[in-house]
Amino acid sequence: MSTPLTQVLEDLSSRMDQPGLDAGDALAVAALIPTLLRRLRTAGGQSSFADPRFALALAASAEETADESVRAQVHAAHLIEASAAHGLSVLELDALRETDPDLALPPQLCQGRPSFNSPEELTAAWLDLDFFEARRRLADAHHVIAQFDYQHQQYPPQFTRLAARFADPGQHPREVLSAARRLEKFEEPVPEFAAPAACSAQDPSGALLEQLVDDALDEPQSTTRQRRVNKIFKQARTQTEEEDPAALAGLFRRGTRRGLTRIELLLDPLGAELFDSIVAQADNPRTQAGQCAREGQANVVFGSFGRQESASPIPDHPDFVTDEEAAAHTEPDPAPEPSVALRRLNALLGFLRINSQRLRKLAGAEGQLPPPEAQAADAASGVATVAPQVVVTLTLAELEERAATHGITLHGHELSAAQLRRTLAEAKIIPLVLGGKSQVLDMGRAVRFHTAPMRLAITVRDGGCIVPGCTRDPESCNIHHIWLWSEGGVTSVYWGAMLCEKHHHDVHAGLIKVIADGGVPKVIMPRFMDPAQRPVRNTVNQHRAA
Repeated sequence: MSTPLTQVLEDLSSRMDQPGLDAGDALAVAALIPTLLRRLRTAGGQSSFADPRFALALAASAEETADESVRAQVHAAHLIEASAAHGLSVLELDALRETDPDLALPPQLCQGRPSFNSPEELTAAWLDLDFFEARRRLADAHHVIAQFDYQHQQYPPQFTRLAARFADPGQHPREVLSAARRLEKFEEPVPEFAAPAACSAQDPSGALLEQLVDDALDEPQSTTRQRRVNKIFKQARTQTEEEDPAALAGLFRRGTRRGLTRIELLLDPLGAELFDSIVAQADNPRTQAGQCAREGQANVVFGSFGRQESASPIPDHPDFVTDEEAAAHTEPDPAPEPSVALRRLNALLGFLRINSQRLRKLAGAEGQLPPPEAQAADAASGVATVAPQVVVTLTLAELEERAATHGITLHGHELSAAQLRRTLAEAKIIPLVLGGKSQVLDMGRAVRFHTAPMRLAITVRDGGCIVPGCTRDPESCNIHHIWLWSEGGVTSVYWGAMLCEKHHHDVHAGLIKVIADGGVPKVIMPRFMDPAQRPVRNTVNQHRAA
């Protein structure tokens, strides 16, 4: 005999099978599912819950629920894009977060610039997701539900066969989505204003890759199924590499290992020859740069290559160390001969620094590069001009104690005590006095645009965009007037805040607010993202010495 709860669920299931389920009923059911699962997971005290048959039945139901949840996530992402939800006004979003929507009323849209630039941005903000996860869900929807052109016209999905398999309740949606993402890498990119295209990638025999993958997914045994799919992609990748190996070329950051940053460089044969030629010339023992590299005289971070010779001798110790202290210091045994790998790295970094300095000379005092014919007269004209600036944060105590601990660069790389001492000995020291709350106290001028010293001070304080979660580097950020210049504000460090291009527009659009908060700017996110309206500050880009 059925229990009352079982009877209620059976009635609910029969009602949902009937046509005419409206949007309000669908939202009510969707909100009920997490509650039911949470109550089921936290229920206890029943002896039947320890029955292994119950465990297996529950696992099967949970797996089916997870599959449907994946389908619902992708479908919801599609609906966000299809309905242009990123055009909703901030007031509408705030109200939607606090109460259930009245779907009988028309939605309130922005009158001017949309609250968000894209459906991906709204999805990430609304669900508190990483932006790339939100973008992945939208891309999944394009693969198996529908695509859109630049005029928001809807087209069939990119992979029609996989779309049918994705909608089949008897299939594993995560496997289908994984196959679609892998297939997409073999498709030709669609021009910006062209209509979305269906799949076209083929294997060497001319068969569509999607058809091969779809046939392989019919294999009932999971291990065999995955091996068949992997074999198809491996063969396709091998063929692509043989046809266009340069497509894999690039410079890739591969994390860290043993305290060193790993950077992988993939080159085509011509690029590899040019690279080897550069390193070989810079490591030539008959040149001054080559001798420095072979003798280990160039520091990997702050090399001595390309340094301008001066009439006065360069002291062999920092200016805060007296000659008597330097004379009494006993030098350790000389460092061993640098390895070939380190020597070649020193030579390459020296080459880059020399050519950077030569290009800056070409640019002249006005900072403008000469015409192409003048650039061609110099061998360094093909190298991009860069002006690196290294900012190290350390306390006054560390400076007075001859840098006995460590320092933090602007981009978060920690320098050891030895590296920091070498930096202080070779670099120009520009002091910035920071208060207890990291306020910059001694820089600021009332001018329209922030000067270079002001920007440096704000960069040291903010470390990048101050909006929580943003990882944009300070080089790609703007300085925002917290007290708007058009409203009588001043240009100073106190009233300046570092924002990336996107969040700078969001501030002027009224989506987020920036406050000075005693010289350390903070942001207030929209009410639908933070109902408490707390001033917050990005911690991702804040790199401070411990």
